[in-house]
Amino acid sequence: MEFEVVQTKDQGPKMVSKVISFDEVVKTSIETFRDTFGCDPDIAACAPGRVNLIGEHVDYNDGFVLPMALPMVTVIVGKKNYTPSTCEVVTCVEGIREQKKAQFDSSSLARGSPK
Repeated sequence: MEFEVVQTKDQGPKMVSKVISFDEVVKTSIETFRDTFGCDPDIAACAPGRVNLIGEHVDYNDGFVLPMALPMVTVIVGKKNYTPSTCEVVTCVEGIREQKKAQFDSSSLARGSPK
């Protein structure tokens, strides 16, 4: 599936220029990881895009919602870096010239359980 998004009236930057296939998103994610960290990722995860047409933030209060799937996904690839608490995150988004990087201490993160 591929489509072009029409630019705004002022011809400013586009938010999304096209929706690419899932396989292409995964391929780009793996290549970005390899280029950034010099090795292949060990794991990949994917989450579908969605929007609530009605009922934003009421579903967890027994309210009604009407979610709708979007043709976009978020893909995460990764690998243990064998440090006790360092986590590095790199984003790659079409239309953004440079990658955004963040590093944080993950030692305070605790395993949770679904409620």
